Amino acid sequence: MGTHPLDLANYILILLGFVLVGAGPYIAYRTLKDIDSKKKAGEKLTLQQGGSHALNFVIAILFLFAGVLFVVNNLKGNPLA
Repeated sequence: MGTHPLDLANYILILLGFVLVGAGPYIAYRTLKDIDSKKKAGEKLTLQQGGSHALNFVIAILFLFAGVLFVVNNLKGNPLA
């Protein structure tokens, strides 16, 4: 299980991994900001809004995890073919 030289495709996927790593916390931040703005306005969250926010947090965690895996996997230089 050795490493392989990095190709252009590996660098592109590493960059995509960093984008995903950054997108995860950003999605969580925007979701928390929306919850806070609704709380300050005195609105109560509906069941649909609560489910949407929960789904946003799940997506944020998955983006973060996938981004880390993209970076680690492609830094090893795994062949894409």
